[in-house]
Amino acid sequence: MALKYVRSGKLEKLLGILRDYSESDEMLFGHQNAGHIGVSIKATDGTESDCKNLTGSHPAIAGVDTLSFLGYEGKMNDTVMVVKNLRRQGLIITLSSHMPNFSLGGEEFYDYSPNITEGDCGRRIMPGGDLNEKYKRFLDMIAEFASACVDVEGEKIPMIFRPFHECNGNWFWWGSEFLTDEEYIALFRYTIDYLMGEKGVDNLAVAYSPNGVISNAKEYLERYPGDDYVDILGLDLYHDKPHKGDGFHHKLSLSLDVIYEIAKEHGKLTALTETGYRSLETENGYFEGLAPEGNTIKDWFTSTLDAITSTESGKRLAYMLVWANFSDTQFWIPFETEEFRHEMCDDFIRFAEDKRIKMAPVFDLSGEV
Repeated sequence: MALKYVRSGKLEKLLGILRDYSESDEMLFGHQNAGHIGVSIKATDGTESDCKNLTGSHPAIAGVDTLSFLGYEGKMNDTVMVVKNLRRQGLIITLSSHMPNFSLGGEEFYDYSPNITEGDCGRRIMPGGDLNEKYKRFLDMIAEFASACVDVEGEKIPMIFRPFHECNGNWFWWGSEFLTDEEYIALFRYTIDYLMGEKGVDNLAVAYSPNGVISNAKEYLERYPGDDYVDILGLDLYHDKPHKGDGFHHKLSLSLDVIYEIAKEHGKLTALTETGYRSLETENGYFEGLAPEGNTIKDWFTSTLDAITSTESGKRLAYMLVWANFSDTQFWIPFETEEFRHEMCDDFIRFAEDKRIKMAPVFDLSGEV
C-alpha cells in the first residue's frame, strides 16, 4: 500500500530498488552523516567518508539530519551540496529529524538540552496551538531542502524521510511520556499532510521507527500513523554494553520477526533504521559507540550480519544503518588514520566485502535510479 499522495517517478523507482533488495540476498548498508562528518576525512562535501577511506566504497545509504538546517551538523546549503554529490556517486539518502523543542529558545530553535522534553511542545505546535506557525516554518525548511536537492538532470532527488523516531521512548518531546498514542499519530499525520499535501513535496518516502526491543505487533502498532502515511517499517535497536552471550542478537531477531509479519500484512518494506555497538561503561570511560580499544566483541559487524541473515525477517530487510562518526571518541564504524588503526577495522572490511552486503554505488553514476 502506497501513501495517499502523488509521488515523483524517481521516488517510485527508489521504492522499487528498496523492494528489490528486500527480496534479494543482499542488504543495503547505511551510515549516518557519512558524506560530511567523519574522523579520517579531509573533504566534507560528500566525496569522502570514513567508510570509503577504509573499504574503498561509500555506504549504499548515507544519512543526513534536519539538524544541519540549524547549524548543528553543517548548514542547509552545504548539506544540499553533500546530497547532490552523494547522489552522483550512486548513494541513497535518508533524512532523519532530531527536531528541536519549539517551546524553548528563540526563533532559531537553538535550545535542545537539558530541557528537550519540557514545555508541552508536541501539543502546542498543532493547529490552534501557539507554536503552530513556528512549527510550520520549520516544516517549510524541510520542503525547501527537498526541493533544492536535485540530480544531474535537474530533478528532485528521492529520499527516505524519518521523523519522530524512537517515539516509544522518553528522551524526545514526542515520546510516549509526553504525547498519548492518539496525539502522536495526529502529529505525525499532520506533518506529512502539511509537507506532501499543502507544500506538494513528492520526493520523500516515509519511515516509522520505534525503539526496540519489540515484543508483539500490538506494541509496535500502538503509535503507527497508518498505511497512508508510512512506506517503511523501521526499528532502532542498539547493542548496549556488549558481551558474548548477552542475548542481543536474539532480541534483535525476535523484534525483526514481529515487524516482518506486520510488513507482510500491510504491504510495507522493513529496515533496521538505527543500530550499532554502544560500549557505554568501559575501563577507559564512557563511549557512545565503539570504544577506541578494548571492545569486547571485535567481530561485531560480521557476527551481527550472520545473526540478521539467519532468519527470514532479517534477510528481508531493505537496509541497516549505523550511527555517525562524530569524533575519535564517538564513532560507530571503525576508522583508520595515519596515526591510528581501530582494532575492528578488519572485521568491518570483511563485513563490507561480504556478498550479503551492498555498498555504493546502488545505481549507475549518471544519477538515474
